[in-house]
Amino acid sequence: MENYTLEDFIKKIEEFNEKKVVINQFGFIEAMFYIQKMVFTIKNDILYIKDEKSDIYININLNQVYKKETSLNSILLYLDNDTQIKISL
Repeated sequence: MENYTLEDFIKKIEEFNEKKVVINQFGFIEAMFYIQKMVFTIKNDILYIKDEKSDIYININLNQVYKKETSLNSILLYLDNDTQIKISL
């Protein structure tokens, strides 16, 4: 995985738009959920991810992200509170 700028991150997450994704959270709270048809927006430095087919969503304050890594099929975000969020196809 490589480090990317915010602009590269936005280009990468656009590749996941309207696809089935898995979101994992690692750290002091761990969780995993599936999104059947992901849609996202970024407003006021908040990344809003939701499932068009259900009520599942996650909102991430991008000001808390100190490192972003991407690979072919995933995005890994490192947050200030020792949490990692992985978005993968």
